[in-house]
Amino acid sequence: MPEELRTAYHRQLDEIDEQLARMIVLVEESVGGAEAAFLGLEDAAADRVEANGEAIEQGHRAVESLVLTQFVRQAPVAGELRFLVAAVRLVPEVELTAALAANVANLGRTHLASELPPRVRGLVGELFQQCSAMWRRANDAYAERDTVAAVAVSALRRDDLSDTLRDELASAGLRPTVLMDMALVTRFLDRIGDHAIDVGRWIESFSAV
Repeated sequence: MPEELRTAYHRQLDEIDEQLARMIVLVEESVGGAEAAFLGLEDAAADRVEANGEAIEQGHRAVESLVLTQFVRQAPVAGELRFLVAAVRLVPEVELTAALAANVANLGRTHLASELPPRVRGLVGELFQQCSAMWRRANDAYAERDTVAAVAVSALRRDDLSDTLRDELASAGLRPTVLMDMALVTRFLDRIGDHAIDVGRWIESFSAV
């Protein structure tokens, strides 16, 4: 490959890397913003989550275009190929997480959390913190290409936490509409954690030597 083409090739690989890193940072921020919007009743936080989602969507399109260019114009091999394949698998996980965070944040605009008893609010807060910790670990794993941290994302999951929250919701005597909305919130937060685990696996796939 001529030197100028090789330089352009690696520049585009760096651009993909930078886009992915930015998207993961934004989605970590969105999980925290969703908590502020939902439990803190902060409409401004919901606005930030929505803006992050739009930026992540743009990043998704940019990454897909850049990856396609590499496959069409170049012949990536070994680690570069693993990175490109992981990139196109990773970005939908990030974008879906951003959408889930926006859904939770928008439910916060209804002040749903103000109708929750303290025990339920506490469990929801713990579930948010679990999701934030998982995405923080995924962010660190990506930035450092740390396979140990990538694998450890799943170790932060506590399935009993969601089960306990569902049990508390069932016995809390909430209005039916509140109960249905909280079932959605619980499901959304579970899926946010699932996506963090999947991202960790993809990071592991191209970070391993």
